[in-house]
Amino acid sequence: MAERSLITTIEGPKGNAEVYEVSEGSSTTATSGVDSTVYEVVCGSVSETVPTLGEASIIAHELSGAA
Repeated sequence: MAERSLITTIEGPKGNAEVYEVSEGSSTTATSGVDSTVYEVVCGSVSETVPTLGEASIIAHELSGAA
């Protein structure tokens, strides 16, 4: 089961964008014990999942309108 943790909230004129770290443990035998992490950006009804925190930060700033 995936674990979701709020990392930060970016506030801007278009609203607030929340950045979450989503970690999910692997259930296959070959990759047992290996966690995969992605980042989810949520701003209003828009939700995007990306592989890196840097990309999530850029998207959060764009969606919120923060400078």
